[in-house]
Amino acid sequence: MEGIVNPGAYLLGQGVEFITLDGNLHQVPYGELKALCFASESGKPDLFGDHNLFERRPKVPGLWTRFTLRDGDRLDGILSHNLLDWPAQGYLITPPRAGGARQRVFLARAAVTGTELRGVVGAPTSSGLARAKGKLPDKMSQLNMFES
Repeated sequence: MEGIVNPGAYLLGQGVEFITLDGNLHQVPYGELKALCFASESGKPDLFGDHNLFERRPKVPGLWTRFTLRDGDRLDGILSHNLLDWPAQGYLITPPRAGGARQRVFLARAAVTGTELRGVVGAPTSSGLARAKGKLPDKMSQLNMFES
C-alpha cells in the first residue's frame, strides 16, 4: 500500500496511521504490518527485491543488524547506537543502498522473528585515525617499564 505518514506521529497505540494517495485515512495494526518504507515522492520502494543485505561492512555508524521476518525474508539494517531512539513498537533502520527509493524503514516487532547483531560500526576518532595510518600519538606511546 502506498501512502503518506506524519514522521513525527505515525506510530499509534494500536498501529500505524497513514493517508493513502486517494486521501483515505487508514490504520494498519502492528500484527499485520511487515515494513514501512520511507521513500521520496519520486521513488518506488524496492526493499524486498535485490540488495536487502549488506554486501560488505557498512560505513554508517550504528549497530549492523540482520532481521529475519515472519515470512522468511531477511533484511539488514543499521540501528542507532542510542537505545532511546528505538520505538517500542519496532525498529527504525537505515537499509542497504539507502537512497530516494528507500531512505529509512520501520520494521514492526510483530513481524520480526529473529535478529542477529553483525557488527558495531562507530564513528572514527582522532586516535583511531592515527592508529590506522601507523602513527601513535605521543600520549599513547609505549611506557618504558624495564629501563632504569
